Amino acid sequence: MKNQIKLLDKEFVLFIEEDRIQNRIIQIADQINNDYKDKIPTFLIVLKGALLFAADLLKRIKVRCKVEVISAKSYGNEMESSGTVKLKHLESNFKNKDLIIIEDVIDTGLTMKTLLDDINKYEPNSIEVAAILTKPNAIKTNVKIKYVGFEIDNLFVVGYGLDYAEFGRELPDIYVLKV
Repeated sequence: MKNQIKLLDKEFVLFIEEDRIQNRIIQIADQINNDYKDKIPTFLIVLKGALLFAADLLKRIKVRCKVEVISAKSYGNEMESSGTVKLKHLESNFKNKDLIIIEDVIDTGLTMKTLLDDINKYEPNSIEVAAILTKPNAIKTNVKIKYVGFEIDNLFVVGYGLDYAEFGRELPDIYVLKV
């Protein structure tokens, strides 16, 4: 475990260790397993950032389920959301299905609101959101997140799927920008 890393021109310090992340994921999986014990949920993974969270979460899901992926971007190579969301359109039929969207971080909520508005056109039975991180002080829309890993301040973080200009996703821990 390294307490400090450098990605391109930025320094980051350890923020949330892998063990804490994994313990929280076990709790989230237990909650989902209980909530969906009589259902077959479809997990919709938002690429690329949620990939590690989704893999670790899905390994602990005990109910029968399906998995789909979608690409949604609002950052590009910047350190804050552009406010413009680019979705690669869904090709699945979600009518009457119970969906759980797996996301890496909810900060402004604009990406998730756009995604939820798009998915609701398919008339699913239910939609819930699971995010490893949320930034309550940055949220600009009314987005309900049922399964939350950690609530953090409006900080720039990398690791565990989160990136800075596409670097750092592979890190098992979460790091925060050094100020």
